[in-house]
Amino acid sequence: MLDKQIIQQFNNSFPRDISDQFLFPFDTYRIFLERLSINPLLFFNKWSDNNRQSIIDKYWMPSTKLDWKWSLSLPLFSVLEKYLENIVSPKIIGFSGLPGSGKSTLGFWVDNVARDLGLDIKVISLDDFYLPGKEMDIAMNGNPWNVPRGFPGSHSIELLNQSLDAFLETGLLKSPTFDKSLRDGKGDRSGWCEIKPKVLILEGWFVGCEPISNLMEIDYLFEDEFNLCLSQIEKDFRSSIQKSLIQYSQIWSKFDKLWHLKSSKFNNTILWKNQQEKEMIKLKGSGLKGNRLSDFIRMIQTSIPQQSFLSINSDTTLEINQDRRINKLYTNTYIF
Repeated sequence: MLDKQIIQQFNNSFPRDISDQFLFPFDTYRIFLERLSINPLLFFNKWSDNNRQSIIDKYWMPSTKLDWKWSLSLPLFSVLEKYLENIVSPKIIGFSGLPGSGKSTLGFWVDNVARDLGLDIKVISLDDFYLPGKEMDIAMNGNPWNVPRGFPGSHSIELLNQSLDAFLETGLLKSPTFDKSLRDGKGDRSGWCEIKPKVLILEGWFVGCEPISNLMEIDYLFEDEFNLCLSQIEKDFRSSIQKSLIQYSQIWSKFDKLWHLKSSKFNNTILWKNQQEKEMIKLKGSGLKGNRLSDFIRMIQTSIPQQSFLSINSDTTLEINQDRRINKLYTNTYIF
């Protein structure tokens, strides 16, 4: 624990115009930083430095809120820097968040700030390891949501396992790249990349979800609560998805730590995904809309039981509301 003098200095120096934007008590914020092994006073001084400010400000989205900056982005990056100071061998951090929650935007920020600061940190997506086009079509054939990809079973798990194992052993990651715009939006492999970071973040919407043994019981108990009205084909198909998740568990076991951007309500992702696709259409001229968007959202809601996301065994969790404002933050004790 920090002594009272340092705590008082931090309390006095931290700007009120930032802390007033927090939806959680300021003491909770300070304790959160401490449990991440971050000295709050040194943290504030470092990220208030003009040189750092000029770098990080370039990559914020115009809509980025102060709580998102100071209680998620900057603490996460500080933890990544501590890894670089303390580790000898490469490490993998998992990062989980529902579609549209903001995890990809955060990954873009981390990648660019790390590059500008000359730090060996890289963010990749589970989506990079989607199956090649023809294999994907076979794997997705007959799914009740008529989506071309997205749920467990649409990734090259053996390749991902091999790639991450090789990275942990040698520090070199060989990763495919996936272009979702190819094949009229069905997507396909578009190339390969080789990177050699010391810290790798793997992000994805169901990262950390474990298979559930009592799926039929959960369907019976919670179907009315979530008002999903699951069809029989949906129930049958997500049983096969649970079998796929067993293989994904091998991936999660490679994480040194797992961060979870947790939604306060699962249905928040309906709004987020709609917003995300509208923005994609505005920026790139293409994106999901109409029935294709509705089908994708239905897949997100029903392919994995919502209880799975409530029980992700994360080391650090930040709960966000419908507006992507951070409601709560908590962590297990962080030891490097």
